[in-house]
Amino acid sequence: MALFFSRRTYNAQKKKFTDNPAALTRYVSMTGQNNDGSVHTGGIVSQSDWLKQVQQAGGTKEILIYVHGFNTSQKDMLDRLGKIETGVKAQGFDGAVIAYDWPSDGTIFAYNKDRSDAKKTAPHLVGDGILPLLALSPRPKIHLIAHSMGGLVVLRGFSDFGDSVGHWGVEQTMFCSADIDAAWLEKGAWGGLVLKQRSKRFTNYYSGRDMVLALSGGLINGGRERAGHVGMPPLITKGHWDIYCNEQYKKHVPDAQQTTINSHRWWFDNTGFYKDLALTLDGKDAETMSTRRPTNQADLALLT
Repeated sequence: MALFFSRRTYNAQKKKFTDNPAALTRYVSMTGQNNDGSVHTGGIVSQSDWLKQVQQAGGTKEILIYVHGFNTSQKDMLDRLGKIETGVKAQGFDGAVIAYDWPSDGTIFAYNKDRSDAKKTAPHLVGDGILPLLALSPRPKIHLIAHSMGGLVVLRGFSDFGDSVGHWGVEQTMFCSADIDAAWLEKGAWGGLVLKQRSKRFTNYYSGRDMVLALSGGLINGGRERAGHVGMPPLITKGHWDIYCNEQYKKHVPDAQQTTINSHRWWFDNTGFYKDLALTLDGKDAETMSTRRPTNQADLALLT
C-alpha cells in the first residue's frame, strides 16, 4: 500500500493527476500496481479514512513523510516512496511511511516553474498533512525526509505557520541532495531558525560529487552554493548535523552508475544510507552512530 497526500490537480475525466497546482489537497491510498510498475491502482479517499489508514500502517507510533524534489513525476514519487519504505523498514523502522506529492512537472526543462509551484504549495505540507497527523490520538512522532527541491518545500512550509494553531513541531528532519542555498542554514539565518523552532534535530546529507547540484549552484542559482553539495556554513545551529557522503558514494556506487542524474538520486538505492536514516529516526546520538566516522572538519562522514 502507498499512502500520500497531493496538491496536484486531478482530472476526473481521465482519472489521473496532472502536473498543475490544485485548489485543494487530495488524500490517496494506492493498493497495488501492475507487474511492470506502469499503472498503480487505488484512488482518492476522504481525509478521515486516509488518516485511519496511516494509523493502521504503523502511524500510531511514528510517521515518516517523504517530500520529493524537482523533476519528479507522480510515478517517480511513488517508486521512490516504495524504495524508502522498504529501505527503512529493513533496518527496523516500524512506523508508517507516506509522501507529500507537490506538482513537479517531471522534466529537467521546468526548473523555474517547479520552484514556483514548490513555494506555492509548501504550506499544505503542514496545514493539510503534518497538523492533521499530529492531531491523531495517540499523537505520533512525525519525521521528514526531503530530497532536492523538497528541502525548499519543507523550509517554506515550516516558515508559513506560526503557533496560532497551537505549538507544533516534528522530531527528525533530514535533507539529502538539498537544492537550497547553503547560506540559509547558517546559525541565525532564516532556514536555520525555522528548523530549530520546528524540528527536534536536523540532518543534512551532502555530497560534493552531486553533479546536478553543481549545475544548480553554478548556473541556475547564480553561484549560490547548494546545501546538498557543499554542506552547511561553518557556523551551525546546535542540533543540526552535516553528514559528508562523498566516500559512501564512491565506495558503493559502481563507476558505470556514477552518472549526472544518479549522483543526485543514488540515496534511494543505498543500504548504508538507510542504515543511517533508521538510526537517525530512532534518535540515536549523532556522534556515536556505527554508520558514521569523524572527519578533519566539524561534520561527520557516512561510511558503512
